[in-house]
Amino acid sequence: MGMVTAWVKDIFIVILSITFIEILMPEGTMAKYLKFIFSMVILAVILSPVQAVLK
Repeated sequence: MGMVTAWVKDIFIVILSITFIEILMPEGTMAKYLKFIFSMVILAVILSPVQAVLK
């Protein structure tokens, strides 16, 4: 159960941090690329338990 709570806490912290960075980020040509990178980071955090199970 502790692993699940740590995983959910990690997801929450990453999403909160990325949201804060996106608020501070100016709109421009780089914004869409940064949003793509941020979404890949969120996806990696969500899928991290799958990697641990496959090992």
